[in-house]
Amino acid sequence: MSQNYEETHCKTCGRFVGALELCPFCRSFNPKRLSVRLIKYLTPIISVLGLFVLHYIGVHYGNPEVKLDTLTKRSNFAQVTTNAVVNAPLRYYAAADKGENAGGSVEFEIDDGTALMLVRCYDDATRELVEAKKLPAFGDKIKMTASFQYKGKGGFLILGSEKGIKIERHTPETASPIKTVNENPGDKFKRGDIVKVSGRVAAVNSSRYELEIDLEAGEATDETRLTAVMPFSALQAGRLVKENADEWKDAPREGDFITLSGALELRGKKDDKYFVIVLPSAESIIKASEDIVKKDNMM
Repeated sequence: MSQNYEETHCKTCGRFVGALELCPFCRSFNPKRLSVRLIKYLTPIISVLGLFVLHYIGVHYGNPEVKLDTLTKRSNFAQVTTNAVVNAPLRYYAAADKGENAGGSVEFEIDDGTALMLVRCYDDATRELVEAKKLPAFGDKIKMTASFQYKGKGGFLILGSEKGIKIERHTPETASPIKTVNENPGDKFKRGDIVKVSGRVAAVNSSRYELEIDLEAGEATDETRLTAVMPFSALQAGRLVKENADEWKDAPREGDFITLSGALELRGKKDDKYFVIVLPSAESIIKASEDIVKKDNMM
């Protein structure tokens, strides 16, 4: 039996009507208490207003901007925004047996000053990045909104769309002499710095992972030679090659005068470090002349 018989049963016929105010049996009107009526009729209105409030919060506040070192297993599946620098060349993995239009996947490492973290991007999102020409490269500054996932003993970010990343790629207005770049690696210049240099192509060699372009500025000495590398992943993701860097038709040739820009990477042994320039894309190489090369390498 109901604890409030008068509220749940019809006053005329005595039958159970529950929350109804109009008896379905005798059509008599059975008004509820004022508090019950207010809750009944105000609940839909409050619910709709709540949706508008949530919409406002989502539009004006969005995803929280975080530092990478604050992301833990408790942050699993969180949508976050971060500002960082791409810390290494992009890695591209082609989709097998899915046709030429398949996006494949890409990975790149970012550093926001507090921690390093891997970012992954899968099929549809990878295709969007390629079509929008928004592939991140070593040295790029980025602002990214992505999903954090924690697995095992660490976490990584998943970029779900090209709209979730903004790339700032700085190109110096003036070129640095090759000799200056080669002096004291790690002192005046450091890993990740973006530089612009000009030179004559002395040799072009390809390996499984990259295309090497040896530049000369004047006499052929160690101080006036510098190597630039185009990662195979950047060429493959940009649909310029399929299986080998030698397939790149517009690659610089020996004897060409070129100007290029990219991020400095340190290689070599501990006591014998040297710089190479990691190129972000094919567009980072432009044709030059002998006069431009001489001018850009004047000390």
